[in-house]
Amino acid sequence: MNKMLNDPEPYESSIADVKILEEEIFPINDVFQKVFGSDKEFKLNSIKLAIGSNFNDYVTIGEVDLIHFDVKPTLTGLDCFIKENKESILGFLDCEYVSEEGNVIYLNCSKKNVSENIFSIKLMVLASMQQRGFFLQQEHKYYGLQLYIVIESKKSNDNKLLEFLKELGIDWEVIFFRRKLAIHDWTEIECERNSENLKSYLRAKFETLNYFDVNNIIRLAVKNQLPFKVADKMASLLYKMKNERNTRIQDKKYPDEQYQQDEYSITLKKAEVAAAAKLACAYLGIHIEMNFDRDISMDEILKYEEELTNI
Repeated sequence: MNKMLNDPEPYESSIADVKILEEEIFPINDVFQKVFGSDKEFKLNSIKLAIGSNFNDYVTIGEVDLIHFDVKPTLTGLDCFIKENKESILGFLDCEYVSEEGNVIYLNCSKKNVSENIFSIKLMVLASMQQRGFFLQQEHKYYGLQLYIVIESKKSNDNKLLEFLKELGIDWEVIFFRRKLAIHDWTEIECERNSENLKSYLRAKFETLNYFDVNNIIRLAVKNQLPFKVADKMASLLYKMKNERNTRIQDKKYPDEQYQQDEYSITLKKAEVAAAAKLACAYLGIHIEMNFDRDISMDEILKYEEELTNI
C-alpha cells in the first residue's frame, strides 16, 4: 500500500509485540494510579492495534475509531480490552510519523494537571529513524523501540513525583545528587583555573554580596592561594552575616548607640573578609598560614570571627 501512495511514508509499516504493552506500559499505569489516585487516567492520543488470526489476515483499529463516537479512550480501558481479547490481538502498529523529529510513534498517551506541582506526564513508545543504523548494526533489526516517560513539573523534588519514580525503581535522589556533585566538581575546576570564573560564580550564587565584597574575597583567595571550597565557604559566611545584619537593622534589634553606619557598612571590611577566611579554613580543616594587609587589625578580625561564629 505504501508503494501506491503519491506521497509515501519514509518508513515500512511494522507491528510491535503486544507484550510490550503488557510488561512495560500497563505496569506504569498501575503505579501511576496507585500514587496519584484511581480517578487519574492516561488519555490515549495515538495507538493502532492489529486484530486478526495471523499476520496475513488482520484489520487495524485505533483511538480514532472510538473518538468518532465521542468516546474518550484511556490506557486503563486499553489494558482491559487487551486482557479480554488477547487471542485475537496480534500487536500494535506504527500510527504516526513526526517528520520534524524523525520519530515513528507506536503509542502516545498523556495526562494533564496530574497534581498541584506536576503539569503533565506523557508515555511514548517510538522508534527513532536517526538510530535505525545503530539497531541494524548492533541488534540486526530495522527498528529499536524506546519507551519515554516525559514529566513536566514545577518542582523536581515534589513528594508525589519522587514517590512515582521510586515505585518505578528510579532513585531520583541518587540521580539528583550525582548530577549536583558532578556540576559542583566541574565548577570547582573552572573556578580554580580562572579567578574571573570564581568571581562570576560568587556573584551569581550570593546576591547580597556586592561587587566590592566579591573582589575582596577573590583578592584574599588569590593572594593566599586558597582553594575553591574555602572561597565558597567564605562567601557563604559573609552572605549569612550580611543577611543577619539587615534583618536586625529592619527589626531594630541594634541599640541606637551601638549601630553606626561605618560599623555595619554596605560593603564588607577587609577585616570581615579576613575573619571569614580564617573561619572557613577552620571549618574545612585546612591549615594555611595566611597573609593579610598591614592595615587590618587582629583585634578586628577576632571581633568579626566571634560574630560569624554566632550566626
